[in-house]
Amino acid sequence: MTIEQAELLLASKEFQQLKYFQEKTNVFTIVGQTHTEHWHSSFMSWLLDPGSSLCLGHYPLVRLLTLYMIKNEKAELSLKEIFDMKLDDVRFQTEKTFFTPDKKKRSIDVYGESDQLILVIENKVKARENMNGTEVGQTRDYRDYVEKHKQIGQKVICLFITPDPKQKPYDKSYTQITYQEFYDYVIGKCIEHPQLKGDGRYLLEQYANNLREPVHGSPMALVNTGLCKTIYEEFTEQLDEIFTDVEQSKDYVNDSRLTCVVYQHYRSIFDEIYLSLDEKHYGRTPKSTIQRKIVSFTDLYNAGKIKDGTEFVLEYDGVRHFAVAEYDEADRECYMLLLDEDKKPYYNRKGEKIGYYRASSQAGIDSINLYRKKNQIEKRIETLNGPAYWKTKDGTVIKTLIDSMG
Repeated sequence: MTIEQAELLLASKEFQQLKYFQEKTNVFTIVGQTHTEHWHSSFMSWLLDPGSSLCLGHYPLVRLLTLYMIKNEKAELSLKEIFDMKLDDVRFQTEKTFFTPDKKKRSIDVYGESDQLILVIENKVKARENMNGTEVGQTRDYRDYVEKHKQIGQKVICLFITPDPKQKPYDKSYTQITYQEFYDYVIGKCIEHPQLKGDGRYLLEQYANNLREPVHGSPMALVNTGLCKTIYEEFTEQLDEIFTDVEQSKDYVNDSRLTCVVYQHYRSIFDEIYLSLDEKHYGRTPKSTIQRKIVSFTDLYNAGKIKDGTEFVLEYDGVRHFAVAEYDEADRECYMLLLDEDKKPYYNRKGEKIGYYRASSQAGIDSINLYRKKNQIEKRIETLNGPAYWKTKDGTVIKTLIDSMG
């Protein structure tokens, strides 16, 4: 990489915009409330409450209930039912405390209730599920409590929200939602809402920025993926060279090569770019000090859920998109490889296959947007719940494969 190439990257509008997002003062970091579970629950309760000072009414709650239906194929809820509910009547609280029949004290992290709906949210940030000295998890106790006390006409929905897609609730009736999905489908959509006022926008953006902070070696959510992908697409050569040199360097901090010097100075920015990419060698930082938490194709391969050559299809807006699982013996990793409409791989100018992904969501986004660009369709998609869309030839969605891993 030459100094001219480095300058093009570092002085670009997009790189400087990402740098600005990172350097903005974060009030949550200042007061030391970055990843305490109670604090996240309080924020979630405020966000979802139709009567909160956010002034978006039940819009955030509708987004969450819609996400619940996307994530749960067996959800006993329809969009019509959501629209017919008096969601403005739902009121939220944190730490709703009760005692079980055997005198165990339990507290539901986020609890919302109206005459038509009971919403139970178990929020897991750092801790694992509390068994409270028994063989029954807290999620089961919560479910038993609301089922016993619900009134006629109240529908019960239980959610398990966690940064880790591999963490599952004890009670299988809960629908798992990751913080990444919560950001993409709820917080991010609220930030884009035209009626969001200045104070509300400031708080949501501050909270989103806080989600970038690692928990157990991984960010809770990546909130600048679109910007990061734009930077990578424009400066692929430089970013690939920086990653490779830093990865292979024995001491990149004191390495005099330009790639290592640049990375060391702007490390947090480069790390966010690499973490935000799903391409074959990314989704992690150089040296793998931080990794993106996903259920990867390698996880599915090692669990015997897919094999080398398993074919996948995604249908979106009436258009079918194709991919195949490909196992790399050298890397000992399994990837999703995008295919064109003739089910052939894509190649770069060097004749090398491209379009490898560790997980399915970004693969779906890129396949759809590539088709739209090719067919001069201006609108692009930014989010997609890949596991709910991609299917094997026998019709099994990837989400079902993930859920069957236990």
